[in-house]
Amino acid sequence: MGVLITIYSTKHLGIEKFANSFFDLMFDNGLKIEKIGLFEPVKQSFEIDNAVKMWTEQRPGIYDFDTDKMIGKAGGMLGKGKGFWFSTTWWLHPNELSMNYLILHLNNKLFNEIRKDNFTLFEELVDRFDAIYGYVTEAEAEDRQHTTGKLTNRLPGIFWINYFSPVFVDYLNNENVLFGFPWENIKEFNNGGVITQLIENPFDETIVDLEKKAQYALGLNKFKGNVTDYPNLLNL
Repeated sequence: MGVLITIYSTKHLGIEKFANSFFDLMFDNGLKIEKIGLFEPVKQSFEIDNAVKMWTEQRPGIYDFDTDKMIGKAGGMLGKGKGFWFSTTWWLHPNELSMNYLILHLNNKLFNEIRKDNFTLFEELVDRFDAIYGYVTEAEAEDRQHTTGKLTNRLPGIFWINYFSPVFVDYLNNENVLFGFPWENIKEFNNGGVITQLIENPFDETIVDLEKKAQYALGLNKFKGNVTDYPNLLNL
């Protein structure tokens, strides 16, 4: 059990800039990374130089059906500390944007200890990774809202805290429904993106009903992966 923070970005995350920014943010928030690795089991002791090298290590990337070859580069790593773990995965396609992501999981105890800082931590991750989309959720909410597909063809749900970049604000705010929904909290970014919060506590039982109400208000079909006007996120 715990809380997931998920960040999506079309930027090439496999460079030192993003690695150092993430590690700095973690330590600034008292989240001491203890172990790192490329796969489980994660047991190598954290050292900043080695962690950056691991984060940026390039491996064969994306399978291309037309040529029956791996093209581009890919990378990613895992890390763990007391009460949390993280995972990052990135792809570098030679000709187009790729969807890259970071997942940070906080167990319930740690989440409650830093609850007042969770919103700020999420904002910083959105900003530092130049996110196109992201959310913070109690883990079971992902399961109950699951639909087949990827971010490139559907929104995965409405969660406790959500980040919508400008492309999603334009897509969702038809007739002002995004800004007109009774969020617990909504904050606009200078770039035109917004963060929305459904309710004060992600473990409140009423959040299930609020998730449904928000999806219906914004358009249920937008979460099913079968709309023709969904934004082309890899061609922005």
